[in-house]
Amino acid sequence: MKTKQEYIDTLVCIIKEYYSTIRSPEETNKFNSYFRLFKELIDEHFKEKPETNFEHYFEYLSKLNMSDFALIDGRVVQCLGTHCRGCDFNGDCIERKFKWLKQPYEKLPYKLSQFEFDIIQTYRDCHESCKISEFKQLIELKDKGYFKCIDHDTKIQDVLENCEVIQ
Repeated sequence: MKTKQEYIDTLVCIIKEYYSTIRSPEETNKFNSYFRLFKELIDEHFKEKPETNFEHYFEYLSKLNMSDFALIDGRVVQCLGTHCRGCDFNGDCIERKFKWLKQPYEKLPYKLSQFEFDIIQTYRDCHESCKISEFKQLIELKDKGYFKCIDHDTKIQDVLENCEVIQ
């Protein structure tokens, strides 16, 4: 079995089989406690674990020398050419990088100007899967230098849910 649902379905079959026969109340109570235990074990095994920074940035970091990255204002950049005083690791690279890589990934808010926010807000009623790349006007504005912190394949609803207007 590979999925949580397969385990649950199997437990349901066991329950149906068990209750198809007559049991004493003591047996039923014992069975129910075992069932709850199995259900808790299944839930714990399939519990979603938060994505770490290492998992989130793995593809990007694998293209670099793994130690050749810096964290500037919460954004991962190539270390070469950055100043230690501007880096969030602040010169204590090795230990702080490992600590940061193990931490849960937190998506940074998109920083938009009031103009960018007003424009993206006009698309708030589009389908939740709509992406920036699906609208010619947004692509042209991005090509002119707007929406720098947003990738072409980013969903508009994701931007609206996680943005910050800066001056």
